[in-house]
Amino acid sequence: MIDSPNPPAGKAHAEVSDSSAESAPFIYFDGVLTAGVTHGVIRIELAAGAVVPARTGQMHTVHVVTGHLRCSPAAAIELRKAIDGALLLLAPAKGQSS
Repeated sequence: MIDSPNPPAGKAHAEVSDSSAESAPFIYFDGVLTAGVTHGVIRIELAAGAVVPARTGQMHTVHVVTGHLRCSPAAAIELRKAIDGALLLLAPAKGQSS
């Protein structure tokens, strides 16, 4: 759920286990390498660019997979809603310049 002072009415809150919050990994990514569906399961590979020095002294960027996201279609819809809501929080308010 998006952090908002006005949560949607009627939506039940899920209980989160105290033992899971601190141990869950943080996943950073710059983009999505691949996305698809296998046997009804949504599959998304997240990646980040890493700058690597070469023996010649030059630098080059390689993409490394930072996460393998797997979920049901229903969970993908919830994720999309959460991302859309977070992006709305970044949008300038009416009358404000960006």
